[in-house]
Amino acid sequence: MSNATAAWPTSPPLPPREPELHRIINALTRSLAEDGLSDSVYDALNDVLDAKDLTPGQLMQIGNKFRSAARQLVHTAPHQTTFYPADEIARLTALHEERPDPDGALSYVRRFAVAISALLDLMGDG
Repeated sequence: MSNATAAWPTSPPLPPREPELHRIINALTRSLAEDGLSDSVYDALNDVLDAKDLTPGQLMQIGNKFRSAARQLVHTAPHQTTFYPADEIARLTALHEERPDPDGALSYVRRFAVAISALLDLMGDG
């Protein structure tokens, strides 16, 4: 029997790529900003802001759409505004984390719709 052991191939460490990765992330974020929000988010905004009667199921779906839109807006808004919209992003982040009970769902989606609309206005997309 042989006492030889297998040696793992060694390779030099990869060079730091952080600047390149940041450049790629920024390019993807700008691309996402240019794509904008889906039409279903705009439809939901109109439904909520036009004070239509909405069922609890519709309110839950709208809340989910708005949370998804908020995640996107938090990353894309800084690329489409002349200043960093700190207050608007903080408001969206707080609403994203909120989970209202069914009795507060209508008020919640209305507040969320107003916050999204305010940020879209700053972005020139509202």
